Amino acid sequence: MTANIVRRLVLLHLTLFASGAFAQQSVSGLRSLSNNHFDVIGLHMRSVSYVSDLSAFSVQIAERYLPREGLTFPSNILISLRPGEHADFMGDYRIRLAERGSIQVDLRWEDSMTLERSCYAISEALLVQYAIYNYGTKAPDKIRSWTIDALANEVYVSLRSAEFADLLKVAQEMDVPQLTEILEPSRSAIAVPSAAGYWLLQTMKSSTFERSALRSLFQQAIAGVDIEESLTAIIQVSQPTAEFLPAQTWWVQQLSLIFGQEYEVVETMKVSRDWLAKLGRFDAPLKIGLQPANEELKLDLRAIWTHRMMPKVQELVQARYEILRLRMTRVNPAYYNSALSLGELFEGILNDESSYKYLHSLTMYLSEWVDAKEMQDSLENILD
Repeated sequence: MTANIVRRLVLLHLTLFASGAFAQQSVSGLRSLSNNHFDVIGLHMRSVSYVSDLSAFSVQIAERYLPREGLTFPSNILISLRPGEHADFMGDYRIRLAERGSIQVDLRWEDSMTLERSCYAISEALLVQYAIYNYGTKAPDKIRSWTIDALANEVYVSLRSAEFADLLKVAQEMDVPQLTEILEPSRSAIAVPSAAGYWLLQTMKSSTFERSALRSLFQQAIAGVDIEESLTAIIQVSQPTAEFLPAQTWWVQQLSLIFGQEYEVVETMKVSRDWLAKLGRFDAPLKIGLQPANEELKLDLRAIWTHRMMPKVQELVQARYEILRLRMTRVNPAYYNSALSLGELFEGILNDESSYKYLHSLTMYLSEWVDAKEMQDSLENILD
């Protein structure tokens, strides 16, 4: 890793020197940081640290929809923070294919480079590198544009939860685009309507899709597949009735449900964390007839499995499951997976699943909870 970053520093120095960027700045003035997926290079450590933290957090969000083994790139993505006068490209950023299938991102690093646009640049670079690594060097042009929009906005809203209200307001005032207008465009063609990819992802998440199905749809789209056929099949499986529901009808209905709800705002990370922690605890002892006189049953997420068939336990878990479902749209994206895993735990109790499946769900929930807390720490470093 050290040799790799030194080599990249030298290459960047030569590039910037050729463009005049280092007429008054020596290579010793460059600052760099690396994480598991990105190398970030710039002139100021504060900016480099900021982008490094943001890129690491973006990977954590992407891992909700992509397998970790698919993200084990042979070399890191290089991000260079270029002052505006030395950015020899149009727009806020440029993504280039470098040697050995690696990706280089040039950011126009000036006051106009917003957090939102930084999220787009990093998200696009990450999905481009994922496509190359998993599907070949020609794959990036085939990536369905909605996946980039979805991931970028998911990262952005996670960092700025109050922005959800603005996204919602804009979407409510616009005509609902046809689903094909969102699913069909590829990265080499045109972008999807503003935030449409994000709303498509939210409709999938608000439906009763299996997590594996949602991840499969996202990965297919990165591979360049039009997912309408697969989406339609998943919709039918998730339907409570046998009546056929076209994907376009589902899309309009789900958006109507999302837009029709009253939102205060997407919760802050602390609010979601505290609420989920409380929902997953069973502090109040239950008085159950089978217990000896004056004794109460104390439960936790492990012990409750043993008593799952007791009516009072079923009532308690059913109530919490309903509350969780109602509040899912407000949960901060950083804690969405934790909330989803807790819901699966509750479903396991209500449906009397095998102990093996319940233990697996419990392990997943605890893992998601630890990951979310680590994610919150990363976010707080970015926002400080």
